[in-house]
Amino acid sequence: MRQTLKRDIRLHLTDARNWVSGCAPWAESFLYAGTSALLLLVASLFPAYWYLSFVALTPFLYRIMRAGVSEALRLGFLLGLSFFVVSSVDSLLFFPLATIPKIAGGTLLFSLFGLAVGLARRRWGFNPFLVALLWVVFELGLIKLGLAGGMFENVSLSSPFLHGMAALFGFLVVSVVIVLVASFLVLAIDKAIKLAGARSRSVAVGRSTWIVDPASYFCFKQVYLVPEGRGPPTPNLLFV
Repeated sequence: MRQTLKRDIRLHLTDARNWVSGCAPWAESFLYAGTSALLLLVASLFPAYWYLSFVALTPFLYRIMRAGVSEALRLGFLLGLSFFVVSSVDSLLFFPLATIPKIAGGTLLFSLFGLAVGLARRRWGFNPFLVALLWVVFELGLIKLGLAGGMFENVSLSSPFLHGMAALFGFLVVSVVIVLVASFLVLAIDKAIKLAGARSRSVAVGRSTWIVDPASYFCFKQVYLVPEGRGPPTPNLLFV
């Protein structure tokens, strides 16, 4: 009886671990896609925060720059689903039959946009101009299908320069500028992270590990302190 109970518990724990490990990629992707959707919604719903539109796609693009094709598709799906469900929640309650196709169509187009960016990045690398071109195709699809007038159509731009640009060339050009700013910001963040990682390096001296930062001329010795209770040692850095 006890052995059967233990075996059942082990099976349930294994199933739970497998379920958690299967949900982890989706949770991580939602962290980036959901953040971008939130910033897009804030920029659209609150005119005072219009400038957030320039950084709204940054989390999404930052993750997609490191993602595989399947994760790029997943990121686009989650971004589209999050944005269109929240932005259409009022009409979804009163006109579900008319709203559900809009949500499905917008989510599908966002998924295709994420997939296209992922495929382009794998072949040519992360190119801001190529991302902006794919965004134009994505927004034209939204407009032609009648799903939206544009992702940034409800953003109240307070910049006279952007207003003039929209009046002369149309709001689609402003969308291209916004996507370019977000894309170049992603490249700048990636470059800064690589430079910060290249500054310090680990050097093994005997049984000790030293972390050297050439920029600041500091050295740190990595040691392991054993806590009072039982448990594995935790790494700590001692300033020298």
